[in-house]
Amino acid sequence: MKRTGFVLVAGILFASLAAAQTQADAQAGAQAGGQTSVQAGKAQGSGSASAASSASAQNGQTNASLGSGAAINAELTAPVDSKKAKPGDPVAGRTTEPTKSNGKTVIPKGSKLVGHVTQASARAKGDSESALGIVFDKAILKNGQEVPLNVAIQALASAQSAATANAGNDLAAASGAGGYAGGAAGTVTNTAANAGNTAGGALNSTARSATNTVAGSKGAVGGLNAAGQLTSSSQGVFGLQGVNLSSATTGAAQGSLITCTGKNLHLDSGTQLLLVTQAAGAAETPKP
Repeated sequence: MKRTGFVLVAGILFASLAAAQTQADAQAGAQAGGQTSVQAGKAQGSGSASAASSASAQNGQTNASLGSGAAINAELTAPVDSKKAKPGDPVAGRTTEPTKSNGKTVIPKGSKLVGHVTQASARAKGDSESALGIVFDKAILKNGQEVPLNVAIQALASAQSAATANAGNDLAAASGAGGYAGGAAGTVTNTAANAGNTAGGALNSTARSATNTVAGSKGAVGGLNAAGQLTSSSQGVFGLQGVNLSSATTGAAQGSLITCTGKNLHLDSGTQLLLVTQAAGAAETPKP
């Protein structure tokens, strides 16, 4: 009887110890699982933050957006010809100055501009003008990032190097006239006076010629700065004889429409462009 009681007590103690051990193992497992979950959560959060930080750094220049009315100075990198082009043909350009918004550079200098022809026609019999419709779709930064564009062409100007060369040649001719007048003055006073008048006329003619080199089309305002570049207030066409920017209607299928009274409208590589961002669905009224 005593032995049976002893066995019973021993069995109860053993069962109690086993239950306690099982409970301890369960608590240890739960604690370990919780720590693993927390560590995994931290690692995942850290990875997400790192990825977000990396993406933010990569897109640092595109985080800012261009508001309506932002000016983009650019130039064509390939010629466009109304006689050869057809709708859908690519139009290539690049920015010549950084474009900023709220102090941040959104489109750096040298970024590619990608656009296309929407309309192209040479002047045929019975037509009054030739025309080109152009839309710029996006800018591609040097790191490959793309910035969608909704812009209109506000101003056009002849290639800067060409305008400078023409003005330089005119001034050189005037200098030669002045030298000739000076030599005449050393010979005969009256002749010198006449030559001086002639030289003065030549200088005035030169000034007019240099001005005409960058003369604007009808209704053009703003002009070029001292470096021969379009300014943010420039409107119309400068230095391109017979060419007019008749309308700039983004959001419409034709894009910005450029016309010419000649038989063909040809824009050389290097032609300066002033692009201005538009509000969604906005359209400029035709310029006079």
